[in-house]
Amino acid sequence: MLELHQFAPHFGLPNASPFCMKVETFLRLAGIEYKTVDVTDPRKGPNGKAPWIVDQGETIPDSRFIIEYLNRKHGYPLRNNLNKEQLAQHHILTRMLDESTYWGMVHERWVIPENAEITRDTLLEFIPNPMRKLVFLLGQRSIKSALHGQGTGRLSREEITTLAKHDIDALSDFLGDKPYFGGDKPAEIDATSLAYIAGFITPKISSKIGDYIKTKENLVAYHKRLMKEIFPDLAT
Repeated sequence: MLELHQFAPHFGLPNASPFCMKVETFLRLAGIEYKTVDVTDPRKGPNGKAPWIVDQGETIPDSRFIIEYLNRKHGYPLRNNLNKEQLAQHHILTRMLDESTYWGMVHERWVIPENAEITRDTLLEFIPNPMRKLVFLLGQRSIKSALHGQGTGRLSREEITTLAKHDIDALSDFLGDKPYFGGDKPAEIDATSLAYIAGFITPKISSKIGDYIKTKENLVAYHKRLMKEIFPDLAT
C-alpha cells in the first residue's frame, strides 16, 4: 500500500503543513488507498522536507512531483472534463497559493511572537523542555532567513497581510458560487485550495489573514462543506 510520510496532525488540521494536507486531500479525492507514516525529523526524507510517498519501492518527494506521479499512474483522476484554459487557470492559482500565500502563513505562525509560542508548543510537543525551546529557536532562525531571502520577511505585518488579502480576493472571486474550484466536481486545485483555507482559519492563533478569509462567505461555506466531505472526523 502507498505510504504517505508526513507530519502528525496538529492545530485541528489533517496536517499543519499545507503541502502535506494537499497531498492527503488529493489522495482522498482521487480515491487512492494509502496509509500515513508520521515524520518527526524531515531531514531523514529524500529532500529534507515532508511530505514524500513510498509506492511499490519507489520514493517520491515534493507535493508537486507526488501529485504528478499519482496523476500519471492513476490516469489524471481529478482532471476529467477540464479544458486547457481551466487547467491553466488552476495551475496559476496553485502557484499563487504555494509561492505567495504560503509565506504569509509561515510569517504568521513562526514570526508573530504570540503565535510563535503556540507553534512551538504545538508542533514540537514531543520534545521536552528546555530542549524544545532551543530546537524551536534554531528552526525559527532558519525560517526567518528564508523569509528574508524570499522577500516577505522584509515587509511589515500589515504589508504582508495586504498582499495575502489580494490572493484571498482572487481565490474568492474565482470560486464564485461554484461548489468546487473545479466546477461541479472537485479537481486537483481543490486539494491545494482547501489546504490553505483550512490552514488559515482553523488554528487558534492570531491570524489577520484568517480573519479576512472569514469575511468571504463562499470560502467559509466551501471550507465547511469540503472538510465534512473529505475529513469528516475533523469537521466542525
